[in-house]
Amino acid sequence: MLIVTVFVFITLSLKGGMYVYYFDHYLNHEHLAAFLGKVGFNNTDAATSGFSLFNAAGIVMTLVGISLSKPLADKYGKRDVFGTSLFLSALCLLMFYFYGPQAIIPVYATQMLHGFFYGISTPLLWAMIADIADYSEWKNSRRATAIIFSAMIFGLKAGLSIGGALVAGILASCGYSEQLAVQSAETVNGIKLSMSVYPTLTFFVSVACLFFYKINKKTEITIQEELAARRKEDN
Repeated sequence: MLIVTVFVFITLSLKGGMYVYYFDHYLNHEHLAAFLGKVGFNNTDAATSGFSLFNAAGIVMTLVGISLSKPLADKYGKRDVFGTSLFLSALCLLMFYFYGPQAIIPVYATQMLHGFFYGISTPLLWAMIADIADYSEWKNSRRATAIIFSAMIFGLKAGLSIGGALVAGILASCGYSEQLAVQSAETVNGIKLSMSVYPTLTFFVSVACLFFYKINKKTEITIQEELAARRKEDN
């Protein structure tokens, strides 16, 4: 779960850091302005306004996903729902690779889908970490809650730091210059890859790690029942 946490937050930092560049230098501003006008979004700067609407749409759908997280986890188990939603979220990111600069509506629709699937996974990450504390108590008669959550907070901060460094490193490696109003084809392609293929791969690493995570729904129930019985005996 520590590795999962690191790579989830690498992904969030990487794609989040690239959004502004994607709107500034990849999407066609004329098509973007036309789309914004159709949805009643008055703007003087298409890239900035488009980026704001893009983020807002993703956040709204993330909240919808969060609302469905617990019912799905109760029915199918945290691990399976988390892994499935993260996998589908990663596929949505990959779809950005196939969109041209004029594909404004697909870009927004995909962002909403991505937000929805990622929203389902959001609360489950922390719930699964709590399950690790239960697992520790079940196996070792010791919860170790503080050290487990401290390790995951370290993973969160490490992931954000690595993702931020990747944004700077990728932009530098593909020749980005803030002095240029129009970036080179290599730079634009690097931005596109950082919005699509690269975060897809880092999300896939997190999904792959879940194959080694032992606490499925059956194990969750076993742990809860046995711990409840032990605590009852202790009282």
